[in-house]
This record gives sequence, structure tokens and C-alpha cells, in this order.
Amino acid sequence: MTIVGAAEGASSPSVVARPESRTALVAMLVAVFGLSAGTTMIKSTGLPGPVTGFWRLLFGAIGWQVFLASRRRKFTRDALRATMVPGLLFGANLTFFFSGVTRTAIAHAEFMGVLTPLIVIPIASYQLRERVPRGVLGYGALAVSGVVMIVAFSARKGGNASLTGDLMVLCGIFLWSGYLLRGKLVRASFDTATFMAGMSSWAALLVFPFALVSHRITTATTKGWILIVVMAITSGMISHGLLSYAQQHVPLGVIALLQLGQPPLGALWGRLFLHETVRPLQIVGMGLVLSAVSGVAVSSARTTQKSRT
Repeated sequence: MTIVGAAEGASSPSVVARPESRTALVAMLVAVFGLSAGTTMIKSTGLPGPVTGFWRLLFGAIGWQVFLASRRRKFTRDALRATMVPGLLFGANLTFFFSGVTRTAIAHAEFMGVLTPLIVIPIASYQLRERVPRGVLGYGALAVSGVVMIVAFSARKGGNASLTGDLMVLCGIFLWSGYLLRGKLVRASFDTATFMAGMSSWAALLVFPFALVSHRITTATTKGWILIVVMAITSGMISHGLLSYAQQHVPLGVIALLQLGQPPLGALWGRLFLHETVRPLQIVGMGLVLSAVSGVAVSSARTTQKSRT
């Protein structure tokens, strides 16, 4: 089965990019802000990445199932089958990324996310027939240049990154790209809550064995448990739910470019709460990336307005 094969029950026109809605763009920007704090919370738990990932996913899955039950909506077998592939991809992504983040600098791990749009945009354009406006691509190129500058400077100065951590993060990025592509198709047939309930359940199932072999699955401190619960709510439900909602209305290329705003925010949280080093040139790069991401959002909103007139 290919990553971007058609989801069960989805017709071929559903993969064509729809005009972005302003609401979805705002939802995506809020999601970026919320997800950017995840890496700092991961490192602050003091637990192995898979352990944090498992509990974050399990609590999130329970939360979405409770939400569905409160609305008297049933989670069907069709939904369970359709969400399996994106759920497994996301679970594998979390296992690699969370493990990598605990072994390398937050700024380094976050800024490696520049690869996501470079992977997603060509595939989405070819197989999903999505088109990203040239103006948006121009801002995206500006963001990429800022990210490359920061990563290169960090590597030259040594920093506290590690090859093992970087390779884990790199695997996570490829898996995240696959999740975005597959999830886009499944979202054409299921609402946000149903998709998130199924996807989170499958992801938790995949991560569980990796958490178990760490022999620390229940050894979190009080602070660790609080951070895991906060992460499950803010990142696993609110931020990821908003991202999932945006998938129905915003082309994947735009989503990937907007996510370039996570690295500077993630590095900022790492500096404020974990006292990780942020050099002057990195601050300049962060400003460059955030300005470019703002340009992506504004350009996308203008394109949406023109498509409606």
C-alpha cells in the first residue's frame, strides 16, 4: 500500500486542493504555536521519548473517545480501518522524534523540520494535484534560507547536538511527511474528532512496546505526569486537532510551510525554560523565519479571498 493511496470511501476529487479558508489558516497558526512547546515539555519530563509519546497518545485517544461519546457519536469499524495507516505513521514519527529530541538540542531538532515542505510539496503537487501559489513558495524559500543559516551556524559552533539524535529526528520528519499525505486523504471521509480518536489509538498501540522495553513506563515524577497530561491536552488534542481540521481546507504545502514557524518558537521555549543556548545569529534567523511564515499566511489568505470573488 502506498502512503498516498486513496482512503476508503474517498472519491478522487477529494484529493484536489480546496480553497483555503481564513478560519483554517488561523487554526493552523494556533496549532503551530501550541505544537512548538511540545519539544520543551518532552525534555522536561525526564523520561525516554517513547514513554512520553505513549502516555501523550493514550490520554489524547481517551480524550477524543470521551468527546465522541459526549456527542452521542459512534466510532465505527470503517473509521478504525481507515485511520490505521496514518495512526501507525504518526506513532512511528513520535517514537523517532521524541527519542531524537531527548538526545539533541531543541533548536537543532526543530530546525531540521525544514525538510518537511521539501518532501510534502512535490508529492502533494504530483499525486494530490495540489498547487501552492508562487507568492507562498517565495516566502517559503525565504523561511528555508533562514533555517539553513541557523542550522549551519549551530553545527559550525559545535552546539549540543548529536548524530544519533539528528538521525532519529530525520526519520521522524520523513514519517511525519507520510502522515500528512495519508491523513489528508482519510480526512476527506471523516470528521476531525473521529479521525483523531482512531489515529491516536493506533499510534498509542504502536508506541506501547517501545515504551515498555524502556522499563520506565510508570516511573514519571509528579512534574512528569503533569507535563504529560498538559501535553496530551494542548498538543495532542487542541493543537493537533486544529491541524487535522486545517487539512480539510488548506493545501498540504501551505501547512508544511506554516509549520516552519515551529522551530524559532521551539528554540525560544528551550531558551526560556531549559536554558539552552541561542546565539545572536540564531535570533536573526528566527525573526527571518517568523516573518516568512507570516507572509505565507497573508499570501494564502489573499489567495482565498480572490478565489471567492
